[in-house]
Amino acid sequence: MKPILKNKVIFSVSLLAIVVLLTACPYSSSVPIDEGTVKVANGLQGQWIAAEEKESANPTYFVITVDDKFHATSKKMEYSTTDSSYSETVYQLTFSDVNGETFMNAKEAGSDTYSLYNFNFDEKTGEIATSEVTDYIKETFSSSKDLKEFIAKNKSNSYFYTNTTDNYIRK
Repeated sequence: MKPILKNKVIFSVSLLAIVVLLTACPYSSSVPIDEGTVKVANGLQGQWIAAEEKESANPTYFVITVDDKFHATSKKMEYSTTDSSYSETVYQLTFSDVNGETFMNAKEAGSDTYSLYNFNFDEKTGEIATSEVTDYIKETFSSSKDLKEFIAKNKSNSYFYTNTTDNYIRK
């Protein structure tokens, strides 16, 4: 009897781990919410680190540069213990106003899809908070107008975002 119980526990824990891993994926869209209707704040330029990684020896961090008043570039810098060096992933960013809330459209270089995030930048405290739009959304959109209307209608629902909010501070 004990081996059967042990197998059930192992199976349950494994299934739970898979579910947790799959819930952390942001929604991907073939179109942005719009082409950028929120000006990029100059204070956004610089190096940003997740607040929980502040004390880490080799943290993942982002380097944001402002391209023009509606576009920014973000380089995600991730440390590889294998190479003992940082590698970068480049994203093009635009920010969209959806009924008074700011959303970030992030498009990885070489990709045709956008990841979408609810985005808050507090210039006074120098903090950024992002919430990923959940991958549970099954609708697809061929126009930015339709996507924006869908977000406006659903952004206040708790299921619209993944379970975590990521907080960033200056590095």
